[in-house]
Amino acid sequence: MASAVVESGLTVLAFAREATLGFLADIPEDKWCHQPVPGANHALWVVGHLAHTDNYFLTAIAGQASKIPADWDELFGMGSTPVGDASKYPNIAETRDYLCSLREGVLAWYGAMDEAQAATPTPDELKPFAPNFGQLAHSIAWHEGMHAGQITVVRKSLGIAPKFG
Repeated sequence: MASAVVESGLTVLAFAREATLGFLADIPEDKWCHQPVPGANHALWVVGHLAHTDNYFLTAIAGQASKIPADWDELFGMGSTPVGDASKYPNIAETRDYLCSLREGVLAWYGAMDEAQAATPTPDELKPFAPNFGQLAHSIAWHEGMHAGQITVVRKSLGIAPKFG
């Protein structure tokens, strides 16, 4: 059985992804690149960015081979600039598939941690986010929640009713 910190991390990662997918569910596909204000993150960018982030943890931390196309760094990586032109991005279904499959990979990697692995300090570049691997899932979920909030702004600007409340 996984440690309490790993179980907690699995719970928050699953909740964050379920909420994100729920926010996306009723946004019409022709509105996935809608930007409520110029330069804002749109739904398609958020989905690609979250998939890109999961891929980062699977490659840089878990040591797995990258599962995303090389051009995703430029499209969805930290510091990339979202554009409102859908033709500049992979299609929605492909991007959503990566979002789901990469989270499955993160859950499998994270869920396989034993107590000693969970207590292992994170590399220096991740210390501001989590002092050890066990607590890293909470920071990943927080990051996703921040971007899911951006999707709620897209929804509101399109006149789509809120999911919660």
